[in-house]
Amino acid sequence: MNCVTQSTGQMQCKVYDSMLALSSDLQAARALTVVAIVMGIMAILLAVAGGNCTNCVENQASKNKVGITSGIMFIIAGVLCLVPVCWTAQTIIRDFYSPLTVESQKREMGASLYIGWGAAALML
Repeated sequence: MNCVTQSTGQMQCKVYDSMLALSSDLQAARALTVVAIVMGIMAILLAVAGGNCTNCVENQASKNKVGITSGIMFIIAGVLCLVPVCWTAQTIIRDFYSPLTVESQKREMGASLYIGWGAAALML
């Protein structure tokens, strides 16, 4: 949603017409989050395939390599999840303390940021 305050003190808000109308940081955050989700799902599948309780990979050396690859993918997914969450938090904090931002347009850090930090911590 994009809001503008008129000179009369009234605020007019408009919902974004399309996803392409979002700001560049929100578009980048969405893309990074989708890539993090895909990477996390692939890491889970590799972790299951490389587990000691499965017979997907017969050779023990290959199982170890699959497990290490899964761990590396989890770390990459965690970083890909952490970047947009921290980026959004930085934008919120910067706008909150900016004297140029109208009081009605200042946002606060909400539950989504804390959930994002928790998800990134679990993947790391």
